[in-house]
Amino acid sequence: MQGHFTLPRLGTVGMLWLGYLVGVSLLLVLMLSRGGSLKPPAPRHAFALAGTSLMNLGGFSAFAFGAMAGSVSVVTVISTLSGGIAAILGYLFFKERLAPVQVVGVTLVLLGAMVLHVKA
Repeated sequence: MQGHFTLPRLGTVGMLWLGYLVGVSLLLVLMLSRGGSLKPPAPRHAFALAGTSLMNLGGFSAFAFGAMAGSVSVVTVISTLSGGIAAILGYLFFKERLAPVQVVGVTLVLLGAMVLHVKA
């Protein structure tokens, strides 16, 4: 739906703004409904948050530009790989344990990418 309807009408930048505005609005409502604080994070956490946010923006931008310029099915599967790769890196570098359902999910994501590569 994004590649066929949203991106052609809003453009890449418009879609990114819409996605972030909806996300921030929902997080704000959830946080305030649970009695959360709106104070800014500590400086050491603020740098990590800023870096993560910029990388996330870069990833979403690449997804949006890829969906506009190429095949939406290919771009979507490639973007889905990010969660699987993050889970594998978490396991390898931080010794995080994966639940059996998570292992199945990562395996299915990788198999889907392989099938797409063979069929494309």
